[in-house]
Amino acid sequence: MTPQSRLSTFFLLFIITTSYISGENAIADDKLLIGDVEAGRLIYMQGHSASNYPIQAITSQDVKVSGSGFACVNCHRPSGMGSSEGGKYVLPVTGPILFAPRELNRNRIFSKLFHEIRSPEFVTRMRQARMRPAYTLDTLATAIRDGIDPAGYSFDPIMPRYDMSDGDMANLIAYLKSLSIKHDVGIDSKTAHFATIINDSTDPVARDAVLRTIQGYFDRFNLSIANDRSKGNFSPNYHSDFLETYREWKLHVWTLHGPPDTWKEQLMRFYEIQPVFAVAGGLINGSWSPVAQFCDKERIPCLFPNTELPKTADAENAYSFYFTRGLELEAEVLSIYLEKQLSPPQRIVQISFADPYGEIPANVFTKAVNRWISGSQLESVSVSNTATFIEEINRINTHHRGIDALVIWPGEHVSDVITVLQKLPPKIDVVTMPSNALEAWRKQRTQADYEHFLFSYPYELPTAYHPRAYMVHAWMRSNHIEVTHPTLQFQTYYMLTLLDYGMRNLRGDFYRDYLSEIIEGEAESNLNNGTHPTLGLGPGQRFASKGGYVVVPDTKIGIRSVSKWIIP
Repeated sequence: MTPQSRLSTFFLLFIITTSYISGENAIADDKLLIGDVEAGRLIYMQGHSASNYPIQAITSQDVKVSGSGFACVNCHRPSGMGSSEGGKYVLPVTGPILFAPRELNRNRIFSKLFHEIRSPEFVTRMRQARMRPAYTLDTLATAIRDGIDPAGYSFDPIMPRYDMSDGDMANLIAYLKSLSIKHDVGIDSKTAHFATIINDSTDPVARDAVLRTIQGYFDRFNLSIANDRSKGNFSPNYHSDFLETYREWKLHVWTLHGPPDTWKEQLMRFYEIQPVFAVAGGLINGSWSPVAQFCDKERIPCLFPNTELPKTADAENAYSFYFTRGLELEAEVLSIYLEKQLSPPQRIVQISFADPYGEIPANVFTKAVNRWISGSQLESVSVSNTATFIEEINRINTHHRGIDALVIWPGEHVSDVITVLQKLPPKIDVVTMPSNALEAWRKQRTQADYEHFLFSYPYELPTAYHPRAYMVHAWMRSNHIEVTHPTLQFQTYYMLTLLDYGMRNLRGDFYRDYLSEIIEGEAESNLNNGTHPTLGLGPGQRFASKGGYVVVPDTKIGIRSVSKWIIP
């Protein structure tokens, strides 16, 4: 046998032996090469296969689970960047991280270590190197099915071990490979671009107050970053490690003109000129729905706009975050209050103006009365102008007997409605209006008129104590920002602190879904400036405050609550 033939025989035996030893893995790898990304997304997000049957799994060694309750997204989150809670650290599962050797990334684990009080066991595990080689298709399938990583370490027993066919596995892996594979637009090597959205019919004084607050925060943030960078390696074992992950903030003010049905096209033009990473608040006269639809379509986090008309339909897991459900929440709060106080009211008259600020809460109030106030008679009247409103008040005053409550939704005609009520006070024991009429009402009425005029109020009471409110006042003064609209400006400041926290904790992982997830975890009362009693979000939640008071004006303290905090 020639040397060449001996060499050929050696390689043939090597190939045969290798195939025999790892033949199953090779076959599995072949089966996992081609998967459907969309079918994999269904598994990741809903726990269902492409044929729509629930994926089966076992957790805690012997507990059988299945379906959406144990879908990957519940722990690894939409971004795939993982989470940490209750002493458990859920690892990232994005393509760039899985298919590369694990590194001890100080930036990525820093916020997990110091975000909340941790047990010694958690901190110890987080600080362990626990390196592993890059996943292959086969080792990733083994990890998902058996809970063992490429270095031979077993996952925590709470991590489900999934019973999946090769086809479903291929689909899931295809989706993981595509997950957070590149940074989202709106971020470059030096700058993070943000937009705030206003429209041309917004009160110019309120608009300027909001914009001054936002620009002042942006200027101060950029100054602090420039100051840190000017010091070189001033703290090599701490802050300096993170400086390269920070970006200068640039604000783009997107001003919308004309009717709402033209806003989508305008927003797209703004976005094509300069994509933004997130929308930082805003102030719109009208419904926020057109803006929310744009943000959902482009997957842009839209953080806490000042609006009374948020998009409440299909809001869960959407991209717009709100303080409350606005006038819809107020309508439900009023209906619950009336049901409890009037035992229940037998006849309610509702007058609403024919614009979104009048029609939307009136429709919600009607549904709430039908749901919660059984046996009552609700008469709803829509008016288009002040003259028609006067006619209805005169009619009610002529036939007021038997009417237990009058509910008024003044829409965009607040000032005119209050003027009418001052001249023609309704002969009804209980008259209610929304919070957007409260300040104007207090300016025009006397104390003797107050007791039977009630207002829904989804904010904190003036007698409450919030230490952070003093800090915000001091910040406003130090930045020469006049506080002309306290609620608007304090809500805007809260939004900015959440954005600041979220951007810092991205640590260079510039994914919009990840920003949303960080904000969900941090939107809690320790950042509350006193605008609401409590603020907080859970995974997928988009309304940070869930209730409201019913109040009457008070000449000494501004307003006085006549109800407890009501959560519909």
